[in-house]
Amino acid sequence: MSTLHLIRQSAFASNDFAQCLSVLDHQDSVVLMDDGCYNLKHSLMDSLIKRVGSVNINIIASHAQARAIEIITAVNTIEISDVVELTFTHNKVITWQ
Repeated sequence: MSTLHLIRQSAFASNDFAQCLSVLDHQDSVVLMDDGCYNLKHSLMDSLIKRVGSVNINIIASHAQARAIEIITAVNTIEISDVVELTFTHNKVITWQ
């Protein structure tokens, strides 16, 4: 069963990102949005990037741009409208906020 994880908080401000990483399964997808975009600069991001291929990592481009965050190549850029489609392709959705 696949899960879509919407990460809205920075790991610099809460432990939601660490908790999310501890429950990720190989079929899951992650979307960094809002202040969750700051997680691209957090040391925990390295452990998530190692799972590329088994976990789909996405970031909302406009949210990263608004925070002046450079998007790395291991992460897919998407638009907010793409999140709707992702909710239909996963069995459940968890919002980390």
